Amino acid sequence: MQLFREILLSKGFQEIHTPKLIAGASEGGSSVFKFNYMGREGCLAQSPQLYKQMAIMADQERVFEIGPVFRCDADPKVQIILQS
Repeated sequence: MQLFREILLSKGFQEIHTPKLIAGASEGGSSVFKFNYMGREGCLAQSPQLYKQMAIMADQERVFEIGPVFRCDADPKVQIILQS
């Protein structure tokens, strides 16, 4: 991953780090991992896409993130696809 990061940085990309604990689902149509955080409901982020799009709209044209995403799909076929 370090080589991948270095290549993107050398090409003018900016690395960003998006939130992983959020107040609600970031994508419609799929299940999320929910949890209680200090008496309030929270979710694990499903994708950094929204935050990357906001960064691009804020004039950071070339961004990337290397990090986890959290999917909660009950279908085992989907889990296999996501892990590959």
